[in-house]
Amino acid sequence: MPGIVSSQSRQQVVQTVGRLCQRLGLPRSSGQIYGLLFSSAEPLSLDDMVGALGMSKASASIGTRQLMSWGLIRQAWKPGERRDFFEAVTDPATVIQGALADVIRPYLTASRKRLQTILTELEADREQGVLTDEESRIFIERLQRLDRFHTRIQELLPFIEKMV
Repeated sequence: MPGIVSSQSRQQVVQTVGRLCQRLGLPRSSGQIYGLLFSSAEPLSLDDMVGALGMSKASASIGTRQLMSWGLIRQAWKPGERRDFFEAVTDPATVIQGALADVIRPYLTASRKRLQTILTELEADREQGVLTDEESRIFIERLQRLDRFHTRIQELLPFIEKMV
């Protein structure tokens, strides 16, 4: 695709979205694909993405499937073409709703389970003398603050969903 690699603004979007995804614990390559599609006026094929981003076709394929499952991209049709093409979903409300449902909620559920496991292990560590009572007390207080914060976030999600 002519112009994809040479555009400084497009490269900034690709790199920024890639880093954002990486900070959220998601694959950087998926963010780069979304950034590329977001900044493209035309739907792109896997081959276009591979050429523009310098990633393997397997990475591009996995990334597009992941982004489609989150509702962030969709397949597009180009007359006379047999290859699959993709375009970004660019409506911010749709993107946020997809992120809430497919990324944030599952992450919060998993982190709540991990927090409960840590609390159980902490009690066992205290009973076995691995942690002193003071260390255990401080650790529990910190985990409880984290749990309260986690609860507040979960309570806010329905309001955020209604806003978008």
